[in-house]
Amino acid sequence: MLGGVAGQAFGWRWVFTGSAALTLVLGLATTRVLPTRHRPRTGSLAAGVAALPGLLRRSPDLWRACLRQAGMVGAWSALWTSLALLLTGPRYGLSTATAGLFGLSASAVAPLAGGLVDRFGAARVVRSAYLLSAASVPLFWLGGHRMIALWPAALAIHAALVASHVANQTLALTTTPAPAAANTVYVVSGFAGGALASALAGPAFGHFGWGGVCAVAGLWPTVAWGVTAVRR
Repeated sequence: MLGGVAGQAFGWRWVFTGSAALTLVLGLATTRVLPTRHRPRTGSLAAGVAALPGLLRRSPDLWRACLRQAGMVGAWSALWTSLALLLTGPRYGLSTATAGLFGLSASAVAPLAGGLVDRFGAARVVRSAYLLSAASVPLFWLGGHRMIALWPAALAIHAALVASHVANQTLALTTTPAPAAANTVYVVSGFAGGALASALAGPAFGHFGWGGVCAVAGLWPTVAWGVTAVRR
């Protein structure tokens, strides 16, 4: 929401400039707060990166968690990177500040996902998150015609993303003896899935409108779940 307000007031260049400055400040503050620990080196950085594909092959649970999270982040990214185009376009004609309210409302569900894995188990949480994301895509499509459908759709896809992230990261870090390397693969997979889906969502919106974006968002987790369900 703050990004939308700042973008409307000062322009988007200042939004990115402010984001870069805040990232620098947080990075410097983190280096002052975290304890300094020196660990003996056991190998080079290049060797560690080269070993990541082998880690994926040896851990099917890690591979499955990475691919499923990539599908979930892809669906979320496709919808959220294109939602501003819908809201500020001729259909609704909202300002960027008003469009940012969707992000504020969706973020309210994030703290609720923390205890789900402890209570129900990671595998069940991931399945439920995927079902919730599947239900959100038709709501997003309907939101292209009815504004009221966008609010529950935004809440659903954000809740699905957060819940699946907590569960998939738990699986990624606890099913291999190298949790730091597993976390690297997991984070890269999620960002790669989101970046690829966003890259497709833009042309889809340009050629097919909001329905094309919803098709990309529905396809991404469907493929990810289908591949991981078939290949064990």
